Amino acid sequence: MTDDFHNLTLDHLRAIRADLADIKADMRDLKDGQIGLRDDVHSLRGDVRRQERALAGVETDIERIKTRLD
Repeated sequence: MTDDFHNLTLDHLRAIRADLADIKADMRDLKDGQIGLRDDVHSLRGDVRRQERALAGVETDIERIKTRLD
């Protein structure tokens, strides 16, 4: 009877370890996904900054053109 109890306990512990391993793997996947999203957001912010600089340059050129036309 004691052996049955120990075997049952070991089976439950093995199942818990397997579940924990799955959870750890899922957490790694989530962290990798989060890092990918952060990289994408960072890239988009850089794109927005470049576009704002380009628009500022175009606005400056338009002001110069307006001044010359007047």
